[in-house]
Formats: sequence, structure tokens, C-alpha cells
Amino acid sequence: MRTGCLVLIVMGLALPPAGVAQAAAKTDWTALAAQYTQVLTRYPADVHTRYNLAMVYAHEGRVVDGWRELQAVERYLEGKREPFGIQVIRESRMTLARSPDDILAPYRLAFALWLRGQKYDGQQEFERIVVLEPNHSWSLAYLGYTYADGGNLDRAIALWERGSTADPSNSILHYVLGLAYTRKGQLRRAASHFAAAYRDRTLYEYVKGPGNK
Repeated sequence: MRTGCLVLIVMGLALPPAGVAQAAAKTDWTALAAQYTQVLTRYPADVHTRYNLAMVYAHEGRVVDGWRELQAVERYLEGKREPFGIQVIRESRMTLARSPDDILAPYRLAFALWLRGQKYDGQQEFERIVVLEPNHSWSLAYLGYTYADGGNLDRAIALWERGSTADPSNSILHYVLGLAYTRKGQLRRAASHFAAAYRDRTLYEYVKGPGNK
């Protein structure tokens, strides 16, 4: 929650170009995950493939799997995180210059900027992602987190509510909304979202933690 104030880019209602929207809809994320996983069976230290796989998992809401891949990237980099981040940012920008409808590159860029501490730039990239996929609950979730991290909880809630409307089964969005409304003292709304979140038994067990009854 240390990001400074950002002039909001209010593009939530803008329609993405038709070609970009179609590319987002047609991307076979399951096939991409399988492709990267297959490469890693032969080349487990391929950090670029691992990072790409983490981004696919992030897009698809497999946040625990994505985090594990990012941790693996960190281990294989052996302290060389900075040049890797710079390379990812440069290559992602080059990809987008050649192929503006590429859907994976914005994720690679946004997360790389954010993880390097360039939170202002990272937030702008998440804004652009939401323009490309205005009803994708996970893109809205990550953008909302950037605002919560910067102290703008109302903006975060608006984005998370939009995401939970687009995908009512997104239990993590319900959970963070429960936390956000609790923080604001709106306990009825918090309880409603917590109830929706805990219908997902996997989330319940994850939040409860091992050893707790």
C-alpha cells in the first residue's frame, strides 16, 4: 500500500478493438499451459518458460500454481532477478509493438513491472489489460489489488464488485471483498461475500490453514 496517487485512466466502459477482443476470446489457455509444462519437463531451469506458465496460471485464476512457478523462477535465477525483469519488460514491449493483439504479453509486462517495484507503470498496464478484457474477473481482480495496495480501497472494491458480477463463482474475489467491506465497517456486505467465498471448500481449507479446526 505504498504506491503514490495515480491519475485514473477511466477506460472501464471503453470497448476494445474487435480484433483484440476476438484474440482474447480465442486464446486456448489450457493448451498454452500444456505446451509450457511439456517444455519444462525437458528444461526445468528455463525461467522464461516458467514465467510464461505463471502468467497463464495468473490469467486463469490458478493463483497458487502461478505463485509456485514464480517462486521456482526466483530459485533458478539465483539472485539474477534484476536483469531477468528488465529483459522480460523489454521483450514484452517489443512483442506488443509487433502484435498489439497479443494477450499474454500484457500480463508478462504488467507483472514484471509490478514485481520490480515499478507500481505506477504496472498499474497502467493492468488498466490496459482490463480494456482488452473488460469482463475478465481475474484481470479486474489484479487491477483492483493495485488500487488497494495504493490505498484507494473504494476503487478496488468497485473493480472487485465488477469482477464478481462477471464471474459470481470467483471465490477469491468474494473473499477480498469480504475483507474490504470489513475494513470499511460494512459488515452485512462483508458477511454476504464471505458466505459466497466459503462455498468453495478449497478456499475455505486454504484460508483456514493446516492444523486448524
